[in-house]
Amino acid sequence: MFIRGMRMQTPIDKLDEAIEYLQKQVVPRIRTAPGYFGAVLLADHKTGSGIEITYWVTAKALSASERVATKTVPGAHILNVEKYEIVILDRDKAPKPGELVHVNTISGEPLRVDVAAVFMRDKILPLLKSVKGYRAAVMGVDRPTGRCTVSTVWDALTDLDASDGKVSALSKEAAHAAGAADVQIEIFEARAFDFTPAIPSES
Repeated sequence: MFIRGMRMQTPIDKLDEAIEYLQKQVVPRIRTAPGYFGAVLLADHKTGSGIEITYWVTAKALSASERVATKTVPGAHILNVEKYEIVILDRDKAPKPGELVHVNTISGEPLRVDVAAVFMRDKILPLLKSVKGYRAAVMGVDRPTGRCTVSTVWDALTDLDASDGKVSALSKEAAHAAGAADVQIEIFEARAFDFTPAIPSES
């Protein structure tokens, strides 16, 4: 599967309006696109940052989704659009609004993304799953650039903080395995979800 992530920036008091627009106007439109699997809307009310993440079954479906993807959001500045191949997708619990998403972004080397993925799967994921409040983990890679994103999902901030205590040292090792100097860390609240009952075919 593949991810399309659209990052946006709004004034803090306009973020909820932008998220509502995406939820009510944009997601219902792209839901009918071939190969669509789901969407997540993330918000950081401290900074006014938001991310619309959509999931696609194949690279072809992801590419075709550009025809129906929104290019503007009222009151928001679109910062960029990122695309990733999903190499790890683990979910212990069904998604729910209000859960916290810990987003780690690594700018690594293209030839080392698979090494980083193996390190995440074998070393870090088992530790994360042992922490109270763990809900899910997703790792995506952009093979041409070496950029990787790892998102872990938690019931509460205390659970997220506890996970940091367990894997902070390993996270630095993961960045090294990917050929990166450090990790960019962000925390978002999941505001809305839209997932199909089962992974669809592309047609």
